[in-house]
Amino acid sequence: MGDAADEARALQELEQRRTAELLRIEAEKEAARQRAAEEAAKKSSMVADPEQAAPNWPDDGFQAEAPGRLQAVQGALGVGHAGDVAFAQKLLNSGQAPLGSVSAPEQSAAGSKEGSAGARTGAKPALGLG
Repeated sequence: MGDAADEARALQELEQRRTAELLRIEAEKEAARQRAAEEAAKKSSMVADPEQAAPNWPDDGFQAEAPGRLQAVQGALGVGHAGDVAFAQKLLNSGQAPLGSVSAPEQSAAGSKEGSAGARTGAKPALGLG
């Protein structure tokens, strides 16, 4: 068996190991907290990083320029892209029923189709512009 000096040395070594283990556990906990905080910061960032405007498909950071007077005139005349946009807005805002509700002309027993004038008497134009 050992004497008192050996026992004191063993107790001191045991205490150093406990202290080193506690420090290692605390360091691991702190690293885990930092990782969790970084992940939470990444997840809560709802604002995208600003990108250079480029005409990529489908919406990869492209910002269209504000419409000017020329686009307003083109839309009124129905010319070009601005005319297409104005036409689409008229269609959407017209309140007209979709074309799916229009039925095809029926065939008679002889095989001839009924005239289209009889089927659509008094109806609005299909595009909702009338």
